[in-house]
Amino acid sequence: MNSHNEIDSFRVSMRDIDLNGHVHNSVYLDYFEDAVVNQLRANEMIQYFRPATSGVSYHVKKCEAIFLHPLTVDDIVTPAVYIEKLGNSSLIFNIKLEIKDKAVICAEGKLVWVCVNIEDNKPRPIPQETRDLLLSHFSFIETTIAQGNH
Repeated sequence: MNSHNEIDSFRVSMRDIDLNGHVHNSVYLDYFEDAVVNQLRANEMIQYFRPATSGVSYHVKKCEAIFLHPLTVDDIVTPAVYIEKLGNSSLIFNIKLEIKDKAVICAEGKLVWVCVNIEDNKPRPIPQETRDLLLSHFSFIETTIAQGNH
């Protein structure tokens, strides 16, 4: 993984474990969203994504997950966040979760965010300043995750 995109590792908690001893599938979506928000915070960009300070809002339009290797309690996970696409009003984040001590990608996900007006929740262009910061602080990745090619 590209260290430019890595953020702090985290330890899998017992609360995330299902009856089979693995992280519950739905929890991965929390991990993906936390990874994106933590990356924005690490790059001092979070204010550009908060409605009160940016004047716009970002809604999750779509999320995807591919499970490659099960996570269990106490695994240490290192997320990496990339931009797959920066459109006019939408943004696709690609997130990879790696088990730190095994150097194994355990899951890959996508989050599609859409920039909307606060007043009417209708799509609007991503502000240029935000766009410029995304371009300078994130690496881009090409992927075919939707087709299942890795």
